[in-house]
Formats: sequence, C-alpha cells, structure tokens
Amino acid sequence: MVHRMGIIEISNKEPVESISFIVLGEPAPEGSTRAFYIPKAKRTVVTHQNQTELDAWRSRVATEAQNVLNHREWTSDRASAYTVDVDFILPRPPSVPPHRRFHPTVRPDVDKLVRAINDALTGILFPDDCQVVSLRVTKDYDEERRPGAYLQVCRYQNMRDKRRRAKKEAKGD
Repeated sequence: MVHRMGIIEISNKEPVESISFIVLGEPAPEGSTRAFYIPKAKRTVVTHQNQTELDAWRSRVATEAQNVLNHREWTSDRASAYTVDVDFILPRPPSVPPHRRFHPTVRPDVDKLVRAINDALTGILFPDDCQVVSLRVTKDYDEERRPGAYLQVCRYQNMRDKRRRAKKEAKGD
C-alpha cells in the first residue's frame, strides 16, 4: 500500500474488478456483544444488543450483494485484496432540524455500522473480512437519497508477477 496525503491506495494498479450496489433501509450497527454462561446447559451464549435488527440488516445486505452477483461474474478468492467504500445515509430525526445538526454526530457509531457490513459480505464478495485492506466510510443525513448503505467493493490483485532473474553468464570465455 502507498500512503499519500492521508489516502491509502493499493500500490500496483487499478482494481481487477469492482461492484456497486445499494441496500435501502435504516442501517443497523453491529452492537456490543455479551456472553452469558448457562450452568444448566453447561455452555456460554453470546448475544448482541440489537440482535433482531442486526440479523435483518445483515440479511438485506447479503441479499442485495447476491442479487448483484446474479447478473455478473465476480471472483472471491483468498489471493486477492479488497477495498470497501460505503456511504451510510441515516434518516434525520424529526426532532432535529437541518440547521441544528448538519451531520449525524450521534449513535450509531460508524465503526459498528461498517462491522455489520463486512460481516454480511464475508463469504459472498470476499472469503474473509481480514482481506479488506482499505475502508472509506461516511455517515450522513441526505435529503436527496433514501436511508441505507451505498456500497462499492473493489478487488485487487495481491501478488506481483514473479520475475525470473537472468542466469549469469559463465565467467572466463
């Protein structure tokens, strides 16, 4: 990766392929996880704060990604690097007029929103979200666009072509 003025670029080239799609609806954050030990069952149960909304949101994201893939080819492999650009458009609460707050500086946290997106796309657009090497994320109010997530995922080649060294000529001719 190359760093230029705070922007991270993938060093060698343009993306091999990219895909864009929109997921309408109010974005749900990943939320905090809680673990409970149930002595009678002798096991630990892990839950999220907003499990119902989170499951519905992840399902919508996964469904939209799969719908876009039905109309085109996409390579999801462990040898690639991926970038994710996402603009979250949140509904402006009726109690907050535009002149009082320009941007949504309240919950949900932008990092929890993007965690839900990456988890939903894992296994569909990329095998593992650890392969996402760059994120560009915004959250905003927008009267022009409907609430939801506006996504673009790019796939980059993650290996350099192997160059063979020329054999040294034998000395002493």
